[in-house]
Amino acid sequence: MQCPYCTGDSSVTETRVTADGLRRRRMCAVCKRRFTTYEKLGAPGLKVQKRDGSLEPFDGDKLFHALERISAHRDGVRPEDLRRIARDIEATLVDGGRKSVAWSDIVAAALSRLENVDPISAHRLAANYTDESGAVRLDGTSAPQPVQQLGLPLDEE
Repeated sequence: MQCPYCTGDSSVTETRVTADGLRRRRMCAVCKRRFTTYEKLGAPGLKVQKRDGSLEPFDGDKLFHALERISAHRDGVRPEDLRRIARDIEATLVDGGRKSVAWSDIVAAALSRLENVDPISAHRLAANYTDESGAVRLDGTSAPQPVQQLGLPLDEE
């Protein structure tokens, strides 16, 4: 790795494992300055197909922040649990071997995992995808037509 100060070669003096990857302390062989680099595993190259049909790169942090918003003001939900859920969903999707995944698959996975941690947060997430009939719709289909109740006149003109 090149030194950010003089662009000379550097050597690693110390390596530590962090939650996000590796932290390396380096020393430049030319100017003898020290600097730190952080190494993080690259994005898996997974794309998310949005509701409007557009594709967007999968972002685990975006999923984590969405789970944080859903679980806001809930005492029983720890950020570590939400981070674990987001990483588990990402790992499951990457292990599936698909290059593209539908938004509804991510929501369904989040619902199933969040239900085990906090049912109220899962209900809040499901409320975002509930139609006027009260059913959770992740497939984009419209709600079934209401059935006429007996004894009520039909509106026929």
